[in-house]
Amino acid sequence: MRSFSHNGCHVVAAYVLGALLIGCGRMVSFEYEPTNPWKGQGTVAVLPFRYEAAENDRVKPREVETNRAARTELFLSQEISSFFTEALQEELVHSGYAIDKSSPVTIRGAVTRFYVDWRNGVERFFELHATYTVQSQGHAPFTWECSSLQYGPNTLAQDSILIRKGTANCMQRFIQAALEATAL
Repeated sequence: MRSFSHNGCHVVAAYVLGALLIGCGRMVSFEYEPTNPWKGQGTVAVLPFRYEAAENDRVKPREVETNRAARTELFLSQEISSFFTEALQEELVHSGYAIDKSSPVTIRGAVTRFYVDWRNGVERFFELHATYTVQSQGHAPFTWECSSLQYGPNTLAQDSILIRKGTANCMQRFIQAALEATAL
C-alpha cells in the first residue's frame, strides 16, 4: 500500500471532491417575494405558464437551461413553469388583485428562455424571456413580451439572487404594461 504525505492527501482529496462535483446537479431553492409597486383591483385567473425548454425536451421541467460546456446541471426545487406561475400570482396579489380560477380575466404565457451561465469564471448571468397574454371576455387579447438579463459575481449563491431579480423585473414590467393598456 502506498502512503501519501500530508500535502499529498490534500491533493487527492481535492481531486476526489472535484470528481464528485463534476456532472452532478445542483438544487436552488428560495422563496419568491413580490416587490412591484403597482396597484390594481379585481379578480384574475392565472393559467399555468409553459416552460418551452422542457416541452421541447431540451431540459427537465425543474432544470434551468445552462451552457452545454457547463460541468453541472442546475435545478429549481419546483418545476419552472410552476415557479413562474406562482410568482405572477404573488405579484398580482401584492398589487391588490384576487386570484380566482373562474375570473373572466385570464393570464397565460410561456417562458421561452430561463438560462444561467457562469462559464467565463468572472461573472454569472441569468437570461429570461417570457410572453404574457391577458384575455378578457369581449376584448382583444393583450400580449406582452419581456426579456431580462441580470449579472452578478461568479458565486454559487448568485444563482437564486439573479433568478429572483430577473423574474421580478419581468413581472413588474408586465403588470405596468398591462395596467397602462387597461388589460388588467
